[in-house]
Amino acid sequence: MKIEFFSLVTLVVFVANPAMCDDKTKWVEHPNIKADAKTKQWNIRFELNRATDVEVAIVDATTSKVVRHLAAGVLGGNAPDPLQSGTLVQTISWDGRDDYGNPVADASKLVVRVRTGMDVVLDTIVGGDPYAFYSDEMGDSDHSPWGICGLEAKPDGNVYVWGHSSNLGPPALRQYDTDGNYRKTLFPMPAGNSIKSMNGWGIHVKPDGTYTPQFNLLIDPSLTTTFLDRNLRMARLMPSLETDRLNFRRAGLQGGAFDLMRMKTDGTIAEDTSGRLPGTLVQEPIILQGPVEPGSHYKNSLLGPTFVCPSADGKAYFISGVYAAVTIYGSVFELNMEGPWRDGQVWKVDAETRIAKPFFALEAQTIPVGKKERAMAFSGVNSYASLHGVAVDGDGHVFVCDRLNKRVLVLDENGKILREIEIDYPDAIAVSKRTGVVYVTSRFGDYHRRGAVHLHRIENWRENGAPTETLEISRTGYTRKNNHSYLAICESTDGTNVWVAHTQMPVRIYKDSGSGFKLQKDFFEVEGAQRCLGFDRMQVDPKTGDAFVLDSHSSVWKVSDWENPRFEKVPLETASIGIDPLRRHIYTRTQRDGSSSNSAGKIARFHLDKPENPPAFPGGAETNRITEQMIYEWCFEGNSDKGIAVAPNGNIAVVGNHKVGLRLFTGTEAKVPWSSTKIADIPAQAGGVRFDFSGNLYVGFADGKSAAKFPGFENDRHLRNMGRIYKFAPTGSLKSGNLFPKTPEEPAHVYDVSYGPFENRCVTRGPRFGVDGYGRISFPTNILPRVAIIDNAGNEILHFGTWGNRDSMGGMAGEKVPTKGIPLAFPNAVDATDDYVYVSDMVNLRLLRLKKIYDLDVVVRP
Repeated sequence: MKIEFFSLVTLVVFVANPAMCDDKTKWVEHPNIKADAKTKQWNIRFELNRATDVEVAIVDATTSKVVRHLAAGVLGGNAPDPLQSGTLVQTISWDGRDDYGNPVADASKLVVRVRTGMDVVLDTIVGGDPYAFYSDEMGDSDHSPWGICGLEAKPDGNVYVWGHSSNLGPPALRQYDTDGNYRKTLFPMPAGNSIKSMNGWGIHVKPDGTYTPQFNLLIDPSLTTTFLDRNLRMARLMPSLETDRLNFRRAGLQGGAFDLMRMKTDGTIAEDTSGRLPGTLVQEPIILQGPVEPGSHYKNSLLGPTFVCPSADGKAYFISGVYAAVTIYGSVFELNMEGPWRDGQVWKVDAETRIAKPFFALEAQTIPVGKKERAMAFSGVNSYASLHGVAVDGDGHVFVCDRLNKRVLVLDENGKILREIEIDYPDAIAVSKRTGVVYVTSRFGDYHRRGAVHLHRIENWRENGAPTETLEISRTGYTRKNNHSYLAICESTDGTNVWVAHTQMPVRIYKDSGSGFKLQKDFFEVEGAQRCLGFDRMQVDPKTGDAFVLDSHSSVWKVSDWENPRFEKVPLETASIGIDPLRRHIYTRTQRDGSSSNSAGKIARFHLDKPENPPAFPGGAETNRITEQMIYEWCFEGNSDKGIAVAPNGNIAVVGNHKVGLRLFTGTEAKVPWSSTKIADIPAQAGGVRFDFSGNLYVGFADGKSAAKFPGFENDRHLRNMGRIYKFAPTGSLKSGNLFPKTPEEPAHVYDVSYGPFENRCVTRGPRFGVDGYGRISFPTNILPRVAIIDNAGNEILHFGTWGNRDSMGGMAGEKVPTKGIPLAFPNAVDATDDYVYVSDMVNLRLLRLKKIYDLDVVVRP
């Protein structure tokens, strides 16, 4: 490159952030450029009046794109290279080359840009769909615990939906009006309430007086110390006549059966940190649970889908769908048909004493007890009892779904049968108190056995012996135990709104105006409905700003049009990607030999910019798979990929399981698979790997040595699983084509930055960090919730984040609950380009883009 001498002219000096006009950072010497005739370099010199962060770059004046990231970091005693430590006077040299070491052909279009005092402001939020409870494109699998676990219509017209919002959670509790218009999110809990009113959730109180939830588990993540969501199992919403409270029963019936908790309909909860009402849903008769004998794997258990319905006067409630059994490792060994909680009964429970008495019972000898016999009778084994749904009309009639005998029973107030209506496999039931019309769902199907959910309408139960209208509303396959369908009735001025929900369908509202069902709203088809419901991992193409969002299974989504942002499905099936911005390739981890295994796979290469992302074959190769088989941790809950990174020279770094470790793959276009070098042993609790422009390799994992301490979090058990970020300097060179011909003896730097933390179980959802062109590291501390950016020496430049659920929008349109900072719930992946910071929020199911702003921003032309 030809270096010429020019007169020094500062073109632009402006304060980019007017709110910081009172900041005392000033230029003592404005940035200027001098060309050195001997070294043929540009020397950029400036001086500030105090220590702050700076950023120096060679920029194309026409496009404003950075050609060379020269330096960035915090001035002072530990400034990163090439900044000089211990001085506010800085001289940075440029050798006339771009970021990849190539000589710049024409320097006449280039300028030097110097910025100080970086901060961020919220620019865009993508996602956060308040109707997102289901997506048939979300990478669901047989072992995902996803499900709808509650639907309740209150007398005041509000309807509450409770269910997982993605394939692994977290759950969401949302309020809608009668017609399905969204009103607010109650859980994850809202920001802005008093500490006293939120203590019952289990919260951390931060020094600024705000709160953030304690996490039971991170894999969901489970955002409360109550039993509302524990161990991937959600409590069940229990209908009541109270308009200002919601009641929940503990998930499952094995251990703590019928334990209760309640919350207010504004999202607050009693200060009692147990989160439980006095007593349980049923206090008598005693429920026998636990090992049959000490040390035995056989347990007395209470099973079934459990339907609850308040009586018409509110003085009692009915329970159906439960039965006693002996289980081994959770599976039914034999039914207990001798005790009080045998199968085939409806119980009436006094609301004051909580004493339960049989209200109706099928004859015990008619109930099948063998596994095969029950499977034949109920069209499956899991999630079925002899009696299912129960409902009450305004006259006190009790309606029961008799699954065994394929009928709906109408009982009088004494439990005597008044009417039988034929319906195969009835599941849930509701009655309009205004019209008397009865609505029933039926459901069949089981583990890997296809079935269907139907909605039935019975115009006049006194006259009709069968449904007057039937509509198939969903196909079914695998459903987790005790997940049944749900029905709720809302009266409107022009008819009855029938709400229907089930694990394997969106929430739907059907209007019944007397002439049949008419679909009024499908939560999956509302305007702008969000299909992308997994935000575990995210990575940004630094050239285009396209953000790729991945879940823990195999779905990949992209946001590219930031003027009209939306998630577009990418035709790549993987749980891990690596982007090569120079050669325009994208690398993925394929499944084992094309199968559905989530524990192994080869790294494959695809074209980044071509439509449909076709395979990118190395020259002469018949496959785009460039590595040998990689082994990962196997998990029921999803793929445990930990990251792929692409170096400036095309080398590939991959994190496998604890035996594979961190490996570098090098090779040529002429031959595959490429050879590998093990860089370091990595524990199972790992996530994230990146390169910088110098070929340094970064990886994040929990090494048990983090010194993480945060006020208000002193007793948080997850801090012991906090990760750190390791940097490994090359043992080779970029030019040689092999950055690591041998394993480094030790890391070049360990950043003790409170990265993560990691779940100590199955780490399918480990955090992800980003490294920008200057070597600055952006990373999440998800439980705070907090995102920070440090320079390459480990100095913090900035951090941001305060608790907020999806109703907190950082001041943007549609905000219902304001916050004082950037609202985050669980930032699990962070990345950054020259102009923006991107945050993937795994709880609010949204992607945030934040614009970088600066205290001072100077452009100098030679």
